[in-house]
Amino acid sequence: MTRISFKGGFSYMRIYQAAILALVVTLGACKSYEAPIADQGDRQVVTPPLIVSASTPDSQLRVPTSSPIIVNSDGSTARASQSRRPAEVSVSEPVRRTGGRIEAREPSASRASNHRVRDGESLYSIAFQYDVDVRALALANGLRSPYTIFVGQELSLDLSAPAANAETRSIAIGTPVRNNGVAQAQAGTPARGGVLRRSIGGGTQSVAWRWPAESTRLLRSFGSGDARGIDIAVRNGDPVLAAADGEVVYSGRGVQGSGDLIILRHNDRYLSAYAHNSVMLVSEGTRVKAGDKIAEAGTNLSGDPLLHFEIREDGKSIDPVGLLPRR
Repeated sequence: MTRISFKGGFSYMRIYQAAILALVVTLGACKSYEAPIADQGDRQVVTPPLIVSASTPDSQLRVPTSSPIIVNSDGSTARASQSRRPAEVSVSEPVRRTGGRIEAREPSASRASNHRVRDGESLYSIAFQYDVDVRALALANGLRSPYTIFVGQELSLDLSAPAANAETRSIAIGTPVRNNGVAQAQAGTPARGGVLRRSIGGGTQSVAWRWPAESTRLLRSFGSGDARGIDIAVRNGDPVLAAADGEVVYSGRGVQGSGDLIILRHNDRYLSAYAHNSVMLVSEGTRVKAGDKIAEAGTNLSGDPLLHFEIREDGKSIDPVGLLPRR
């Protein structure tokens, strides 16, 4: 390169070097370099996991308020800003234990306060559906034996207090009654001199129980999931037997999910129920002895042959195996 001299001793090379130095200083004064979008893709956002234990109180179950951690590709970390409010987590157990017995937890929403009677229902089937004592249900609605109810009638499910004005109803043999003791509202009063239907006897004497089928093999035990009884392995058409002496108080299909259902009353405290029958051989009011054939076994909603059997004590489901003879 030809050196060009200027007056005063400056050269072209010195001017060039000075310009380069000024450019470097200018770039250094700029803000720090930020990785382009392609490089930022190597970052990972890590949020600490929320670990929930069934024993942890609900009040302690909150998503951590700390911000998520950003892990860069070079291993360095940074905490991201968090502008959203932490969400609350509510955990409830599906079952509860009471005195060593597993019971289904009540749904969070309160139970319906009333029930409108439908064709094919009886007070016993309604009490069975809501898992309450039929005597308490009758008392709350001012009903006396034989607990005649009417299609379209509103029944109170509030059992905390008896009805203000108890009303006695009776029904005579020969009065039009459709499906399991549910009288039509327009049926009218019994004819004078009619023979009243016999009331169910009382008493709290002990009950001699037997297995309701020839098989004693269980497909599902009491307390499994939401089971309120036991499922017994049978073949389609096998005999269903009365588990104890009693009276048929319900025979029909008015309880959803139970198929053809028979309910026997054994005394003031105990009922037994036999669900998913293919053929029902007894009607309401029939007196039966332990071991009598009352139905033929059928299948559940999934098509599996079984007998679903329940025992209610004061309206509450209890484990039948604790009362039945040892297998």
